[in-house]
Amino acid sequence: MVLASACLEAVTIKVATVAPRGTSFHNFLEELNAQWASAPEEPVRMNIYAGTQGGEVAIVKRMRINQLQGAMLSAIGLAQIDESVTALQLMPMAFRNWEEVDFVRSALMENLESLFLGKGYVVLFWGDAGWARFFSKKPIAHIEDLKSMRVGASLGTPKATELLKNYYTPVTLDSSKTLLALKNGMIEAVPAPPFLANATQLAPETGFMLDLKWVPVVGAMVLTKRTWDRLPQKTQAYLKQTSVEMGKRVRQASRKEDEESIQAMVEKQGLVINTLTDEQRASWRKEVDLNQSNIRGEIVPEDVYDIVMRKLREFRNEGSAQ
Repeated sequence: MVLASACLEAVTIKVATVAPRGTSFHNFLEELNAQWASAPEEPVRMNIYAGTQGGEVAIVKRMRINQLQGAMLSAIGLAQIDESVTALQLMPMAFRNWEEVDFVRSALMENLESLFLGKGYVVLFWGDAGWARFFSKKPIAHIEDLKSMRVGASLGTPKATELLKNYYTPVTLDSSKTLLALKNGMIEAVPAPPFLANATQLAPETGFMLDLKWVPVVGAMVLTKRTWDRLPQKTQAYLKQTSVEMGKRVRQASRKEDEESIQAMVEKQGLVINTLTDEQRASWRKEVDLNQSNIRGEIVPEDVYDIVMRKLREFRNEGSAQ
């Protein structure tokens, strides 16, 4: 007699995200959780920890000792598993728009997923969370304005933090401590995607946002391989299928939410947007270009860096030819 999946006892796994409860990212995980309850052969139930397990470095450490079995991570957290993923997020001003990000990610995806599998993690879907922009207590226009500031930087990426010293004074701290650091004056600015800035009330503590797409915030949902391998093949196939479909929705919704969050902070929290002139933007580009040699091989592995730059040239050449 074959029991319906609803009658079977579900496998319970613990999954974390730094996104706070009630954000779209948390809601998408809850929706995926409802779908997994109907997985064939062995239903799966997620206990979702949203914004309660510390920063992403701490979350990855918890997965390694099996306190957590999965997570939705940005490239900062994923880089704790394999640094090749830094090519998608730790190259300032490399990408101009989401079409470029998608094109490059598609080129890297198979190799990245293979690398993660070799490190003991299964990638279920790829997502993104808007563009990191600088939120600051003083207006920023020229890059020299930023150089005089103490700016929050992520733990777990020491090589990238060293590079950031060329742009400003980085202060490393757990992402959960950002608001406190702004309140007590430890930092004067922080790069953050607007959805997170809006959810954590960064605007009232800063007041200004530079309208410059510094880096895309990209990431993925992963499960530990030891958890994945315990699931029947039909269950794995269902989880992968539903996850890939959810990933498409996450990417679509997050891009829309990126702009909506900025508008909400302007209207409801008094956020002031600093818009760059073409001349100012060119000076930022010049400064970033001077540091490319410090990224290739130091932050992003040489082979992956070269693929990214080649694919960007290919994409832009195709666009200009149309």
